[in-house]
Order: sequence, then structure tokens, then C-alpha cells
Amino acid sequence: MIRRMLLLVATVFTVVLAAPAVAQAAADDVVKVVVVRAPDNNGGRPDSLPQIAQRTLGDPGRATEILDLNRRRPQSDGGTLTDSGEVRAGWILLLPADASGPDVRLGRVASAPDTGGTSFFTWKVVSALVGAVILALLSLLVIFRRRIVRRVRGRYRAYRDNARWHRQIQERMRVRAQLSAEFAADRARPPLAWHAAAELTADQVEAYALRVGEDTVTAWVTADHAPRTPWQTETDELWTRPAEASGNRRAAADVVAPCLVRVGGGEEGTLFVDLTWLDGVLSIGGSAGVAIDVLANILADLTRFRPDLPVLSVPGLCGAAPGLPPTAVRMGSVTDLRVTGRGPGTDDGMVRLAARRSTLTALAVLPEAPSAEEAAHLLAACGPGSGQVAIVLGELPGARWRWHAEADGKVRLPEIGVTVTAPSR
Repeated sequence: MIRRMLLLVATVFTVVLAAPAVAQAAADDVVKVVVVRAPDNNGGRPDSLPQIAQRTLGDPGRATEILDLNRRRPQSDGGTLTDSGEVRAGWILLLPADASGPDVRLGRVASAPDTGGTSFFTWKVVSALVGAVILALLSLLVIFRRRIVRRVRGRYRAYRDNARWHRQIQERMRVRAQLSAEFAADRARPPLAWHAAAELTADQVEAYALRVGEDTVTAWVTADHAPRTPWQTETDELWTRPAEASGNRRAAADVVAPCLVRVGGGEEGTLFVDLTWLDGVLSIGGSAGVAIDVLANILADLTRFRPDLPVLSVPGLCGAAPGLPPTAVRMGSVTDLRVTGRGPGTDDGMVRLAARRSTLTALAVLPEAPSAEEAAHLLAACGPGSGQVAIVLGELPGARWRWHAEADGKVRLPEIGVTVTAPSR
């Protein structure tokens, strides 16, 4: 198809370029001419265009036709006929086709007179070239119209999708900034979450995540029995109660205290996760910027609600993770973490079966995924029963929890099937 198109364009240009030569050749065909008489052959008087018109055309008024045919045509003596109409003896002048008489002769006379030299690119040639280009473009549109239409539509859809994506990102950033301000000023929802967690723990019901909305508190629980008032069952693992409801039940002293941190929010409320259920490693993959924001919010909540929990900073190639509290303990490498537990457990994707609640003794923070050797040591050091947990920015196979951060600020928690929006720092 492309070869045929190129052949068509080449043919058009060849015809256009050859047109002037053809026209020139046509101008050199046999024509009628007259030789200007000398005074000796003209009754002693110089010859003139009206006299020539009278002798050859029978009308002296047609002298202007002869002038138009011969204007600026070079003659043998180097002169040319001008608007003055003055002619010289011996000049050969072109005559109209109907000329007749004894003075009319047949001859071949050049047809491209120009004292300054003839330019090839006359307005006619330029017009022909422009027409050829337009013809080639029209032919191209006809031949490739479907492909061009598909390409234009594809580009338009890509532009439209990109514009919509940028608008969504900007709107999401506005929402994240607003959510960050709300988190900083929120003094009501964290106490509600902690009170609800303590209330459930007093009933020997352990909640690994809670969502506090305007009117409702939702808990992801591990209980295998019916809830007590004011809690109501939504599903086997989901309980709800009114946000304003309160009870006086307190957990026993030997029960593991919750460690709630906020992950994000949305229209349904603020999501809290209990890190005592982590019992291993949390891997936050996906968008690095959003993952950093999630980690910064978690560390801010730990500093606010659990200042007694030691934070261990394990540096990466680019240094330590952002958002660390001033009291964080700086470590040399992952291998500095002590292995005290039973080693890594089996990750079967079920929160209740894949983790056991345990009191936290330390939280290790890694700004990037470790090497395979370091990952094995990390999983062993933060294994079940160790009391140590870790948060890794990046994908880590074998991690107990694997959250995924999206570029638009959303964070997906597959363990509980929830997606929230992370506040921006």
C-alpha cells in the first residue's frame, strides 16, 4: 500500500515537471511569420506594424495583435519589440493564424522570450506543483482514511483519558489534603475507636480493624458467637454499632492491649488497623509516594497513641524512612534484629488463621524491600510470637499483610477487602 502511494506521488510530480517542457515543445511548432521590410522594399518608408497588419491581415487596426504576439521576443540583432511598436528591417514577427498574403511565410520561432533569462518556476509551474501536492494529500486521505481515522480517534481518546486522569489526580490530591487536615484536627474518632476495641476485648472479641463513621462504628472481628448490645451482626466477621453508644465494660488486665493506627478514610469513615494482629511483616507496595504517606501517618499515630512502643529504623540505600519519631533507634542493617520467635508462619491469606494476636515489643521500619537473604532474616525476626513487627516500603514476598498503594492516593487492604484514601503528608 505504501509503495503504491509513493508511486502515485512520483507520477504526479513527474507529470507536473514535464508539463513546461511539453508546452515549450508545442510553442516551437510551424507558425506564420512575416519579415519586416527594409525602406528600399517599402516605397522608401520604414515598415510599421499597421502596414504589416494591412498587408497580412487586411486590417491595420489588428496591429495590436501582432504586438501582443511578439512583445519582448528576442530578434537576430538583439533587439525586441516593445509597446512603442517600433520595428526594424529584417525582424521576424509572428502572425495570427488567419494571416495571408505574399509576405506571409512559414517558420519555426522560439516562444520563450525573456531578456532577463527564463525562470523555470513560473506562477503556472508553482500552481501545478501546489495542485500536485493537494492531489497527493487527497489521495493519501482516500487510501489511508481508515487508518488515519483510527489514529486520530486513538490520539483523541488518549488525550481525553489523560485529561480525565489528571483531573482525577488533582481532585484526589485535594481530597487527600483535606483528609490530612481532618486527621490532624480529629479528637473524637480515635477515642471512639480505642473505646470500641476495649469494649470488644472485654467481651473476649478481638477486632483487627475498625472503621469509625459519622453515625456508625464497624468492626472486623474474630468472634464465633453473637454480639452483645449495642453491637449488631452484619456478617460473620463484621459487627456494627451506633457511634454514640458506649459501655462500661473493661478488658481484663492480662488481655493484649490493642495498638490502633489510622490507614486512611473515605465517605464511610476513618479506618483503624490493630497492629497487634500483624504478627509479622506489613509490605506496602505500589506507588512509592503514597506508601510513604501511609507509613508517615502510621508513625504519627504511634507517636501520639503508643509513645512507649520502640521504633527501630533500618536504613536503606537512600537512608532512613521518612516520618520517623525522634526517639527511633537507628540500626545498622536488618541482621541487627534479634530472632526470638518461632520463625515465619504460613501465609494462607486469611487474617484470623494467618496471624495470632500478640503484645508488641518493637516496630522495625524499612524504607525499601530487603535482599533475599535479609528478607529471610526479617521474616524470622518478626515471626509469630516474637512481639516484633515490621513495615516495609515495597513488595516483599512472604509478608503477612500486603497493602497496595495507588498513584491517586487510594490504598487497598486485601486482608479485609477494603480500599481507603490515604491522607497526604
